[in-house]
Parts: sequence; C-alpha cells; structure tokens
Amino acid sequence: MNNNIKKIDYVTFLSVASAVAVLILHTNSCFWKFGADAYWWPSANVIESVFYFAVPIFLMISGITLMDFYDRVSLSGYFKKRILRTFVPYVFWSLFFIACKVLKGAIALNEITPKYLYQAISGNTVVDLFWFFTDLFIVYLSLPLFAAVEKSRRRQVFTYLVTVGFVLNHLIPFIKMISGSDMNTPLTIPAVTGTLIFPVLGWLLNDAELKRSQKMVIYIAGIAGLSVHIIGTYTSSMAAGGIVHTYKGYANIPSLLYSVAVFVLLKDIGTFIMKDAKKAVIINFLGKYTFPVYLMQYIFLRIVPAIFGFDTYSLLYRLLFGPVIIMAMIIVTAFIIRKIPVVRYILP
Repeated sequence: MNNNIKKIDYVTFLSVASAVAVLILHTNSCFWKFGADAYWWPSANVIESVFYFAVPIFLMISGITLMDFYDRVSLSGYFKKRILRTFVPYVFWSLFFIACKVLKGAIALNEITPKYLYQAISGNTVVDLFWFFTDLFIVYLSLPLFAAVEKSRRRQVFTYLVTVGFVLNHLIPFIKMISGSDMNTPLTIPAVTGTLIFPVLGWLLNDAELKRSQKMVIYIAGIAGLSVHIIGTYTSSMAAGGIVHTYKGYANIPSLLYSVAVFVLLKDIGTFIMKDAKKAVIINFLGKYTFPVYLMQYIFLRIVPAIFGFDTYSLLYRLLFGPVIIMAMIIVTAFIIRKIPVVRYILP
C-alpha cells in the first residue's frame, strides 16, 4: 500500500511539472516568430526545446494512471468517465472560445453552422492550443487494448512494443529524414505509432526500478536528444530563413530520448520531494489544477500581457512572470467555477 501511495504522489509531481512546462512553452510563443536577426529567437529556441517534454510526459502519465482501469471499472465505465472528465470540458471550452470570437467579430455569426462547429472542434482551428486533445483522445481509445494485456505478460509485451516500435516507427524514419535517403521503410508497429508510444513507455518507466548505470545511459541519450533538438533546429532554421521542423515533433527521436530522460529524472526528484509533508501539500494542491491549465490558458495568455503591459519577448515574462501569474489566475478562476453547481463539471 505504501508503495502505491508513493507512486501516486510522484505522478502528481510529474503532472504539475508538465503543466508548468506547457505554460512556459506558450509564454515562449515568440519562438514561432522566427527572425534571423531577432534577439529573442536563440533563447526562445532553447526554451522551446528544454520544455518540450510537457506533452510526452502528460501522455506517459495517462499510461500510468489508466493502464489498470479494468481493476476498477468496466469498459463502458472507463469511457463514461473519460467523456465526462475530458471530452465534455473540451467541447464546452471550444464552444466558449468560438462564442468569444463571434462576440469580438473575428467570426461572422452566419458562419456558425453544424459543419463549421464540427470542423472547428475536431480540427482545433479556433483554439490551436487544443491540438493535443486529439492525441489524448487517441490514447484513450487505444488504452483498452494495452490494458487487456495480462499483467504477468505486460512488461514483456510492452518492452517488445517499445523496442521494436522505437526502431521501426521512430529511429529509422528519423535517420532516413536527416540523411535524405529514399530507401523503402515499409515496416511499422501501428499499435505504438506516433505519440501512442508514450503511455506504454510511461507504464514501463513507472514499473521499473532502474540501476544507476541504466539511468546514466538514459541521461546521456536525453542530453544528446536535447542537443540535437536545439542545435539542429537553430542551424537548419538559420540556413533556411524560417523554422525547420526536421528535429521537432513530440514523437521524433530528439524529443523521445529527451522526454524519457526527463521522466526518469523527475520521477526521482518527485519521489524525494513528496517525502516532505509541507512540499507534498503544495504539490497536491497544484495537482488539482493541472487540467484547467490545458483548458483555460488560451484566455490568460492573451489578457495577462495586456493587463500588466508585459513585453512578451523578455526572458522574465517567458520564464517567470507569465507562467506564474497565468497559473495563479487559472487556479483562482477554476476554484470559483468548481464551487458553482452544474457549471463545475466543465472543470473537473
């Protein structure tokens, strides 16, 4: 029992770290305003790469917390809970932001047809920051298959999927891309294609007790992945005169290696921190507001700079003032909304 509690606690720490990283990524949005002579872009490129682990770790957490759902609920109960906790809030906030844009005149009222609403919500064309919900829903739809693997065989099967999937789905395509090779690569493992590798990885890393030597190999690979991400993006973008995506992508090799290393590091840090009762209280409190960060940040990313007059290109805004103030505002707003009957269901 104590071991299970410890694992839950460190996962909460991971969840908070992931939410903070997401905020920093988005207060650092000047990365996407490339300029070869722009003073902010080199630092924005580093920040973008360093905090790129946010979404991969968020998906890894899903693998940890949901892989044993059959022990708690039926398949229909699993989907009912996922719909209420994620899909309903996602649809509500998408519609809310569409309504805001209509009121601002950014979208004409006569454009709002059933087809438009479907296209906007399913394609994240109104709230671009909601793109990750598509990946999350794909993970939710796939988890019943992973969870059905017998527990006695799960480590063996998942290790196989991650190993072969890493080579066929990620490593070979990356080598092919950077080398410009036209060699055929017809073999893939669809079960762990793209970001689907992360929930399986999350379960494996949570279950593993890694030796020091194994951690060192993971850290070295992670540093290599981060370095390739930073340097590769910088040099290729400067040469092209615009952002080159060769080294980007959450399921791309640089991100994959780096995210695994960050997970292992934060697992150890989180386990240590959560042993301190005072720090654990703070982390557990913040952990209650991580999902509202993903749902509500779109609002505050726009109004906070306007209210406080921040220079959104400054390092202080991107790394400190922006994330801290936005997080505080989200917590206060979510706390109030959760106190209102019925309405509280839009912020689980």
